[in-house]
Amino acid sequence: MPAAAVYGVPPQGSVLGPILFLLYTVDLLQLIKCHHLTPHGYADDTRIYGYCPLSEVGGLAQQVSVCIDEVSA
Repeated sequence: MPAAAVYGVPPQGSVLGPILFLLYTVDLLQLIKCHHLTPHGYADDTRIYGYCPLSEVGGLAQQVSVCIDEVSA
């Protein structure tokens, strides 16, 4: 017998699925915004965008790296 999932959202088509998915992902989107970056979430994909002048690319890369570390934690 397969192990039960500890986290997740009910199967597609359930009434609670979309609500639980939003509750599950809202903290992630807020964390990204806290780093002054722009999140784009769609289904099972989240992308992080940041904009800066060309001269500040190193700082933006560091900002994204710190954000990703916090998301992982």
